[in-house]
Amino acid sequence: MKNIIHADIFFFITSIFVVILTICLIIAMYYVARILRDMKHISRNVSEEGDKILDDIDNMREKVKEEGTKVMTIADFFLNLFVRRQKMSKDKNSKAKNQQDEAVDGTK
Repeated sequence: MKNIIHADIFFFITSIFVVILTICLIIAMYYVARILRDMKHISRNVSEEGDKILDDIDNMREKVKEEGTKVMTIADFFLNLFVRRQKMSKDKNSKAKNQQDEAVDGTK
């Protein structure tokens, strides 16, 4: 008889423990679900902001290309001016040198 009472006490304590453990697991799962929902919300926001940043970078790249083309046109203009001046200087120098050579050759 004593064994039956001990068994009943054991099963009663085990049943209470299982009920308490189940309640704790349900509470833990509730908090895990909330954390996962928050993480989903955060990851969605990060994804949206990442897409916006990519769009901004694409827009900035287009602007840089447009401005780069303008800068390149201006740079080409000044470069051509500089090259023309150098050619004109060389042509003047070569003409002057040719005239000096002709003058030297004419005096001989």
